[in-house]
Amino acid sequence: MFDIRQFEVLRAIAVTGSLAGAARRLHYGQPTISYHLGALEAHLGARLVERRPSGAVLTDVGMLVLEHAGFVLDRLEAVEADVEARLSHGVSTLRVGAFGTAASRLLPGALRRATAGTDVRIELTEAEPLDLVALTRARSLHGAVIYDIGGEARYGADLHVEALFDDPYRLLLPARHPRAAVAGPVDLATLAADGWIISRGSYDPSDQTLFATCQALGFRPRVVLRSDDYGVIHGFVGAGGAVALVPELALQPGYDTVARVPVQDVGARSVRFVWPAGPPPPVVERLGAELRAAGRELHRAYGGADESGGIPAPDRRR
Repeated sequence: MFDIRQFEVLRAIAVTGSLAGAARRLHYGQPTISYHLGALEAHLGARLVERRPSGAVLTDVGMLVLEHAGFVLDRLEAVEADVEARLSHGVSTLRVGAFGTAASRLLPGALRRATAGTDVRIELTEAEPLDLVALTRARSLHGAVIYDIGGEARYGADLHVEALFDDPYRLLLPARHPRAAVAGPVDLATLAADGWIISRGSYDPSDQTLFATCQALGFRPRVVLRSDDYGVIHGFVGAGGAVALVPELALQPGYDTVARVPVQDVGARSVRFVWPAGPPPPVVERLGAELRAAGRELHRAYGGADESGGIPAPDRRR
């Protein structure tokens, strides 16, 4: 029967190039190294290490055995890391979800800080808020970043819901648009003749806000394009083909566009963090704290977005 220490000895010899080096690496005496190597060679009936005046090298059979032994040792190390992570941080793999712009703008730094110094792995699910809520309710996710799905009753008592920040809607105009030439808020009534870009789906808070506001102003937006890709939206707006109402979190630089605050109160979408009812694992608590801090940083960055055309954001709309 194999002894894990035999595999450790073989790998140490391969790494250090000598039995003496393997002894130092493993904090064994050199006779112990020779004993485990001899036992492994006797069990397999093959010479695994060739001893030379300058050190030791693995034979072809030794390299073959080391390849398999490496997989075994790596898996055992993963078991140790997973148990340590579970005991220290509540989970070994943190399963978190987010809509697209949050996955790109909010989560990377927040997750890095929340899991720093741990062996916790991360699995990310990118989906629509309604789907993320369902996955979190089913405990397939430890938590998710969503935007408001319409009323507290939609979440249920089996979820914790925390508001992170409000993501205001901004009017995206071609840089050559007459309304872009004048700094300051833009009246949506002056854009009744323009073509608009809206979402492909039936539910999108910015679309609902746009149609409700325009209806109150006495016109219905003329839709010229439907897209859920913010890079596409910026590209078409920058080319002069349309205008759009987008969340500030989704504004992107590098396009021939200008972002303006509408005269009308078009509100904002509420970005929230949801997690299953009950005490959360420590790493989920840390993630929530980091997301709140990230939200505050974004709001500080938002101050210069109206005139510059936006702050860095991801390519996909949700």
